Amino acid sequence: MTEKKTIPGCVLCQRRDFIKKLGLLAGFSVMTPEILANLPAAVPSSEIGNKEGAVKVRIIFSMTSVKNEVPDWPNIGYDNAPAIKNITDSLNSKIKDVNFIPTNVCDGFDVEKMLEEDKAEGIAGYLVMQMNPWKPAIGVIADKSDKAILYSRLSYAGNGGWEINNSNLLKRGRKGYAFISSNDFNDTVECARAFAVLKDGTAEDFARIATETRLKRTPAATKRTPFEGKLSCLSPEATLAAIKGTKILCLNELGWGNPAEVEKTFGVKVIAVPFEELNELWEKVSEKRAQPKFDEWKKTADKIVDVTDDTLMGVARMYYAMKDLLKKYGAKSITINCLGGCYQGKLQAYPCLGFMELQDEGLLGTCENDLDSNMTMLVFNAMTKGRIGYISDPVLDSSKRAIIYAHCVSTRRFLGKNTTPSHYEILTHSEDHQGASVRVIAPAGYPVTTVKFNFATKQLGIHTAVVTGNDYDDRACRTKIVAEVTGDFEEIYRHWYKFGWHRVTFYGDFAEDAKKLAKKIGFEIVMES
Repeated sequence: MTEKKTIPGCVLCQRRDFIKKLGLLAGFSVMTPEILANLPAAVPSSEIGNKEGAVKVRIIFSMTSVKNEVPDWPNIGYDNAPAIKNITDSLNSKIKDVNFIPTNVCDGFDVEKMLEEDKAEGIAGYLVMQMNPWKPAIGVIADKSDKAILYSRLSYAGNGGWEINNSNLLKRGRKGYAFISSNDFNDTVECARAFAVLKDGTAEDFARIATETRLKRTPAATKRTPFEGKLSCLSPEATLAAIKGTKILCLNELGWGNPAEVEKTFGVKVIAVPFEELNELWEKVSEKRAQPKFDEWKKTADKIVDVTDDTLMGVARMYYAMKDLLKKYGAKSITINCLGGCYQGKLQAYPCLGFMELQDEGLLGTCENDLDSNMTMLVFNAMTKGRIGYISDPVLDSSKRAIIYAHCVSTRRFLGKNTTPSHYEILTHSEDHQGASVRVIAPAGYPVTTVKFNFATKQLGIHTAVVTGNDYDDRACRTKIVAEVTGDFEEIYRHWYKFGWHRVTFYGDFAEDAKKLAKKIGFEIVMES
């Protein structure tokens, strides 16, 4: 019988004691919404004062709409209006010599026309606040204007677009450009003070001062002693042999990435499967068959919030349907266009909890039909002798020198399938508040290695960190693993565009082994930090 490896910090204890113990680990802490959200409070108009003669800066709130009418970060129904008002008032009250003028740039807004009119208005610069991930106002402003730009984002709201847009602007070397990605809004305020130099100075002067401010406010690396040393891994040759011939299912079409290159590089087989095939199997799974898994979740979850029994039963049936589909094709791994399928009514239930179960059993289930991430998980699952990867939408937070790995699904067994499971909660999927997803409470104190293949460019991105805790903010994805980046934190901003938003994080330090594998298959190594 295989001996179970217990995670230091006692994840078998009661959740309250567990969280308390994690918080007491030397040099580690559990992050709370109060620490990480930190949006500015309302400001009385009397505190703003007269702005006559102040430098004029337009705040661009880049978003789909003031109130989220569709599933998107931070979540459906989220009202941006209070944040917009408080951000504007806070800046105007704290920075007396700059007049911040708010403008909501939603779908259909003519940014180029605004830029032309701003010449006559004497607008000296732009603070662009990314409120949803993918709205493109920053690109138009950076292309069509030579004014000073500070690029920031609402926490757990505009992150993915911010990270990719920012790295592209850094690649271009756009002059007069500065940025801040912090969950402490005070960092945005302090960087925005640099706009005052535009009274007599240049956009380049502004960018220099704002950048110096960001660097000063980013804490130095913490000296930590992780629970693990270097992880013992398979050689590149043994890794390639272990995964050769593996079958991967992509629903409902071949996933993001380059299936032909995936098959050529690793000798695997990528198979496209329509939603209908999975739905037919779901229909055949009886409630009687699904009842044990339903009962297990009801018993073992720390809490279940806003998820009905009918919904949970449907999710349990989806778990068995996915297992049946994997068995039908003799496949080990499945990735599903889950968001598109659920939003369009083409999937019978969310697969998040089913993915968690598959991963805990040593199979692989991954979100959003992301073949590059799925293949990354498969390769390094083999190399690490069974560690389970965690695909996420990372959030960069300079106030803590942190990266927050956020997603609505996760393994409970970060150290492998025969290890003690972490505590978990069952909640709705965050972006649309529907279905059932999972928040896993990850153990702190461990080193992690984050990797991602780009098969189109033949690159492997790598960065390392140490887990410091979890964040429970309701906005954005449910599981949020907080880690302090090791190495050069500034470097991580520059490479993000090369691998999209998703990354795959594994517990354990195996960066050197990952480099050896990349060299073996002829991929360029991109050290992200």
